[in-house]
Amino acid sequence: MDQILMCSNKIPAATSIRNSFIQKYMLDANGSYVKVYLYLSMCIQSSQLGFSISSLADLMENTENDIIRALQHWEKKNLLRITWHESKKYIVGIEFLDPDEAPASSEVRSVAKTPENLSSPTAQAGNAQAQTAALCRQDANVRPHLSDLSQTQSPLPDFAVTSEQSSAMADNNDFTWICQIVETFLNRPVKPVEVQLLIYLFDTLHFSKDLILHLYDYCISLGKSNVKYIQAVALSWAENHVTTPEQAQKFSTDYSSVHTAISKALGLNRTLASVECQYVKRWHDEWKLDLSVILEACDRTLLAIQRPDFKYIDGILKNWHKEHVRSLQDVAKCDEQHAEKMASKTNAAPTSHYRHAPSPKKNQFQDFPQRNMPEEKMNQLERLLLSE
Repeated sequence: MDQILMCSNKIPAATSIRNSFIQKYMLDANGSYVKVYLYLSMCIQSSQLGFSISSLADLMENTENDIIRALQHWEKKNLLRITWHESKKYIVGIEFLDPDEAPASSEVRSVAKTPENLSSPTAQAGNAQAQTAALCRQDANVRPHLSDLSQTQSPLPDFAVTSEQSSAMADNNDFTWICQIVETFLNRPVKPVEVQLLIYLFDTLHFSKDLILHLYDYCISLGKSNVKYIQAVALSWAENHVTTPEQAQKFSTDYSSVHTAISKALGLNRTLASVECQYVKRWHDEWKLDLSVILEACDRTLLAIQRPDFKYIDGILKNWHKEHVRSLQDVAKCDEQHAEKMASKTNAAPTSHYRHAPSPKKNQFQDFPQRNMPEEKMNQLERLLLSE
C-alpha cells in the first residue's frame, strides 16, 4: 500500500503557515525537514489528501528514509501524528496538529513513539524514567536500561563514556529519541556498545541530532553498520569540523571522489584498503595537496616502476610537499628547477676533470716490478736475435 491518507481539523483551508510554527519550530530545524512540512501543508490545504513517501522523496531528491525522518522529527515536536500499518513497515496516515496548541520545543517532554504506540494520539510517558523504559522494553535481555549503562561490561576501547554521562543520557529525551530512530535504521534494538557510541557522539563530540542520524543513514547505505566503521567516519567528520548534514554530505562526496580517482589512476578499480586510505588522508587532508597533483604522482609512479606503489607515490609527494607544491603549475616549476640543477652539474663536470685529473688506476699487471736492463745489454740481445 503506497498511498497515505492525510487528515486535519486544525489547518485552515488556505495555504498558510502559522506564526507560531515560524517562531518556535522553523528557525532551529533542518532545512529539509522544513521543506517536507511546508509541502505537506500545501497538499492538505489544497485538498490533496493522498501522497506517497516514494513520490515525495523523488520530488525532493531525497531518500525515503530522509522523508520518514523529517516526519518523525515533526511528530516529536507534536506538530503531526503518524499512524503505522499493523505490520509496522509503512505509514498509513498523517494527522496535522495545531502549532498553537503544541508545547514549545523547550517544553516538549515526549519521546518518539515506538511502532506499537504510534497510532495512539496521547501516548506520552509520565516521566523521563518511564520514557526510557518504554524505549528499552522491546528486548530487555539484549539492550539494558540506559540508566544502567555504567554497569555494562562491553565498553568501546577507543573512547570513554563515564557513568555520569550514561545517567544524564537516561533522562535526556533528545537522546532517547535518537536511539529510537537509530533502531529503525538498524531494524533491531541497539546494543550496549552502540548506545555507548551514541552517548559519545551526542555528549562528547556534541554532534547534533540531525548529524547523528545522517551518520547512521550514510554508513548503513554503504552496507556498514558495525560500531568501528561508524566511529571512524564520525571521528573523520569531527577532525574536519563537520557540524551539519549538508557539510557531511559534501565531505563524503569529496572523500569518495578522491579515492575513486586515485584507484582508477593506478588501474586498481577497487575500494582502497585501510593502509592505502591512510596514505590518501595524509596527502589530501594533512598536506592539502590538490587531487591533480596526487594523480600526477600516480602517473609518474606507473611510468617509473610500471606498478602501483603507494610508498613510491608518497616519496614523490613528500618531496613536493617540502617544496610547497599545491598545483600542477608548482610541479612544472619544480621540474624546471630540477632540470637546471642537472644541467649545471653536467656543464661543471669537464672543468673539474682537467683541474683534478685522476691518476690512472693500476691493474693486476702493473703490480709486478719492472726490470731495469742496461742499454748495452739490450743491444747485445738484439744482435743475437738478428744473427739467428
